[in-house]
Amino acid sequence: MRLAKHPLRPWLDALAWRSGIMQSDGARVEALLAEDPDTPSSDWLVKQWRNELVRRQDWPAVAAWNTRHPDDGAASRCAVLLAVDATARDFAWRQNALAVWLNEAKAPAACTPVFDALKSAGAIDGTRAWQRFDRLLADGAVERMPEAIGAMNAADASLAGRYLAFIAGGSADTAWPDDTRGRRVLQQGLMNLAKRDPAQAERLSAATPLAEGLNAEQRNALLSEIALWSMVDYLPEAERRYLAVPEAARSVNLREWYLRNAFHANDDAKTLAAFEQLLPAQRDEPRWQYFQARVLQRLGRNDDALPLYRKAAQSASFHGWLAAERLGADYAFCPLEPRPSPKEHVDLHRDPGLRRALWLWQLGEANTAIWEWNAAYRPLAPQQRRAALAMARDIGWYDRAVFALDADEASQRLYTVRFATPYNDAFESAAARFGIDRSWLTAHARAESIFMPEVTSGADARGLLQLLPSTAERIALRHGIAWEGPASLYRPEVNIPLGAGALRDVIDGYQGRAWLAIGAYNAGPAAVNRWLAARPALEPEFWIETVPYKETREYIPRVLAFSVIYDWRLKRPVRPIMQRLSGDFGEPARTVALRCPQPVPAKKPR
Repeated sequence: MRLAKHPLRPWLDALAWRSGIMQSDGARVEALLAEDPDTPSSDWLVKQWRNELVRRQDWPAVAAWNTRHPDDGAASRCAVLLAVDATARDFAWRQNALAVWLNEAKAPAACTPVFDALKSAGAIDGTRAWQRFDRLLADGAVERMPEAIGAMNAADASLAGRYLAFIAGGSADTAWPDDTRGRRVLQQGLMNLAKRDPAQAERLSAATPLAEGLNAEQRNALLSEIALWSMVDYLPEAERRYLAVPEAARSVNLREWYLRNAFHANDDAKTLAAFEQLLPAQRDEPRWQYFQARVLQRLGRNDDALPLYRKAAQSASFHGWLAAERLGADYAFCPLEPRPSPKEHVDLHRDPGLRRALWLWQLGEANTAIWEWNAAYRPLAPQQRRAALAMARDIGWYDRAVFALDADEASQRLYTVRFATPYNDAFESAAARFGIDRSWLTAHARAESIFMPEVTSGADARGLLQLLPSTAERIALRHGIAWEGPASLYRPEVNIPLGAGALRDVIDGYQGRAWLAIGAYNAGPAAVNRWLAARPALEPEFWIETVPYKETREYIPRVLAFSVIYDWRLKRPVRPIMQRLSGDFGEPARTVALRCPQPVPAKKPR
């Protein structure tokens, strides 16, 4: 095939142009757009050139570009305003600029000169400065408040500065006007304080006359925040503060935290009563069905527990599988393979957009591959979408099966697509070297990185098993692994054994107790030790549910459930979750069968 006719040619031209973008001009971009109009690559080119013109601060060029390729983003709007000569900035210009000032809480850097021009022209009076302050307050953009304060007169700036100090937690001074703004500031500041110190927020709220003017919605939001952080910290006052929130104002999250506090108390009678405050939709969740059944079972009420266990056991999930174990039943598991019709299959493999996306990924152009993927994937039929995810998996683009997966029940059952099995030799070798269950190690990598070797977290954790360079170096020295520097963590053959070593260390540190080791891998041993000291007597699944960090609370069951799926994917005997929790990775006393349960028939109307 001649390159001129290759489906990837528009992107090759676009990428070649991008490499010299700082020396380019609009003529070349227009020529490329004329060759391939209305395509993902042309949309990408339009955005790239607009961003470059903004970077150059070539405002007339941005305005001209925006005329041909309209964009209503704040940066474009400000660039168009800046393109107008200072002598021609009339009433209409000021109104358009003020619209940005009043409505864009997090305006980009290109808008700063617009705001400066408004201030220089005296267009921002006290009223407009306060309007921006109120917008920033409503949007929680506290860090931008100084720009509004800077446009105020001395007296207003002093008051706004006190507001800001209270919101940011640097002051307890609430001596300000009792008006709508003052009450909003009080509410926001007290809610921020509640996260740090719920007791102080409660005391200050009670001692501040201004709080009496809060409306019902504001008061309930404040009471909820005080109750929430009291429960997250498992404070003795948590129950009282929860009950102070009107029943109708209690959120789903607040109700769940009330139940976790009952778990923390380890009082089954109290816990059973706490289930009553869950909403009907919450009671239908396998997680809460399992926990309620377990509490009933511990209270000797097996006949009441069994129906709840049976309902929960219909779910292919961590708690559903725990329920199945309590029943001595098979695990619910209904795998589904993508099976497009022959015509859909042919059409999919001929789809030029999808082919371009897959090629771009293989060329290492991740950002442009995603751009093309989104355009190609969106119009596909459900079966084609599932097959497209399998195509992405087959070339190592594993995260599509997470980020592009539809939320419907059928898509969730695409286990061979969602749970790839790459780097088999490296995982097998590392698991054997460190005496770690192979499925567990693979599940960790799936949970950490979706097998994307070049992923980096905001904390600089790197690669498949998300290792910090300092941690990886320490593991390498401890276990006699050659350390090749931080960049080597993006290589699976380096990352996997180091990650296995890190996992082995936390397993040993917690005497093989898997739920604690998984928690420590995610949140660190210090946090796990703190939680363990606070709740040493809880059963593992109850302890997991009381973890304060949402990420870790969800991470531990995720890894354990993924381990079950990887037993199946790797054609290994499926080890029961209870045995995994205990840290027993010898030959399983019994293996678990996976079975797709028959749907529960609807009751016939009488």
